[in-house]
This record gives sequence, structure tokens and C-alpha cells, in this order.
Amino acid sequence: MQPGQGRLVVMWGHLALLAVIAGVVVAYWMDARATSLKVNNLLLVQPASVLALMLVALVVPQCFKRTVPGADEEVPAESLSDLGKVAALAACFGAFTTTLEIVGFDVATFLFMIAALFICGERRWWLNLSFSAAFTMLLIYGYGALIPFPFPLTVL
Repeated sequence: MQPGQGRLVVMWGHLALLAVIAGVVVAYWMDARATSLKVNNLLLVQPASVLALMLVALVVPQCFKRTVPGADEEVPAESLSDLGKVAALAACFGAFTTTLEIVGFDVATFLFMIAALFICGERRWWLNLSFSAAFTMLLIYGYGALIPFPFPLTVL
């Protein structure tokens, strides 16, 4: 296929989501800079913002797909089951944020990871449990080392 052949399909939903993410990152970054330009205020916010914007820039080209002329193959649209997975993940995240202080940050994170991996298709229980446990431990100890905030824990 020669360059420029085929129809260009834009995935507007994905592009809009990336625009929202970039907008929120820039707004948060500028708000942090407006508050104070001291190093201790921008130590995490500024590098994380730059990294997030770089990642958005890397994903944007994937929102544009070129179809092959004459082929019946189109860019697949989201099915109802895909939208159901998104809704289930959103509900799990809502439950996660609601139960953080009730069951503890560690237990809530572990349970959220198990549910999220299952919703996304991981059916090997041993991998689901071990990855969730490793991720939770890394998150709790890493977050605790970076930010000395007394968040409630149950197990760790």
C-alpha cells in the first residue's frame, strides 16, 4: 500500500479522553507553579506532569488509523461488553475510594487490583493474587517512603 492510500479513521472518544487528561495535567501543574515555585513544592508535581504529557503525546498517534482500501476490515468499534467493562472498572474504583478509610489503604488496593485484573480478563487466580499482592506492597512502601502521610493500613 502506498502512503496516503486508504481512509483515515479518527477515534474521537480516545482523542477526547487524551485531551481531557492533558488539560487536567496542565491545569494542576500550572496551579502548583502559581502556588509556589520552591523546589519542595514542585519536586513530584513537575516531573510527573512532564512525564504524563509525554505519555499522552506518545498515545495520540494511535487515535488515527488508516484503513486498507478494498478491505472489509474497519477499525473495530467498542462493543457493549467493552463498555460494560469500563462501567465495572469505574464502579470498582468508586468502591475503592469509598472504602479506603474503612478497610485500610492496603486492603482496598489489594481488592481493587484483584477485581480490576479479573474484569480485564485475567483468569489465572495465582497470577491475579500474586501480582495484586506485589503491586500493593510496592505501592504502600513506595508511597510511604515518598510521602510521610499517616494513611490508614490494616495489614501492612
